[in-house]
Amino acid sequence: MIWFFDSWIGGLTVLHEFRKILPEYDYIYFGDNARCPYGSLDDATIRQYTEEGVEFLFNQGATIVILACNTATAHAIRYLQQVRFPDRKILGVTIPGAERIIEGWYSKVGVLATESTVRNRAYKDRVHIIDSTIQIQEIAAPELVPLIESGVFEGEIIAEVLQTHLAKFDTDIEAILLGCTHYPYVRSTIEQIRPDLDIIDPGYESAKKFASYLERHPDIEAKIGKGGNLKEIWSKKI
Repeated sequence: MIWFFDSWIGGLTVLHEFRKILPEYDYIYFGDNARCPYGSLDDATIRQYTEEGVEFLFNQGATIVILACNTATAHAIRYLQQVRFPDRKILGVTIPGAERIIEGWYSKVGVLATESTVRNRAYKDRVHIIDSTIQIQEIAAPELVPLIESGVFEGEIIAEVLQTHLAKFDTDIEAILLGCTHYPYVRSTIEQIRPDLDIIDPGYESAKKFASYLERHPDIEAKIGKGGNLKEIWSKKI
């Protein structure tokens, strides 16, 4: 099975992309909705909650965990990979997103994200490791996740919030990266407001990269169950 961790429903957009590209595999999705949202929490708490969630999945028998959350990835993945679980497979969404910026030959890209992801410079630093000439402008939209979690995906309120934050980007950005896995739910409104921009979805990019990863690691691929099954686990019963 391929195991996913997220703070609630945002990671379902990543799972959706994986199941489109890799429909034959079995998936388990764990959403920590009892403690959502993560985006406004302090760095130490985000890392703690992510570590606890990943440990829970490994205790359940996980062999590969996808951090389907930009905030969790930005604050915890290096610690989890290098210190806490160095002998386990943990992958995140920020590196595939950053790689897409580089591969797109953009000169200036906007990143719309949560407060903590912006504070962590999650995409700017990762892009600049490879190419420091690309300008990355990161803007936080703290109102979006609570609205999306409450089921508001479109309409006047979403449009007003997005209009406010998108107006903060420089007019000459060439693309906008959805720096929170909740944001694909409001992608259509972003496209209506800024139809001139390319949209980069790290969830989609992660699914493509993971397919390539499995091709390069047939030993790991062979251990993943195939049946197209999906199981959801929630920290708080819905």
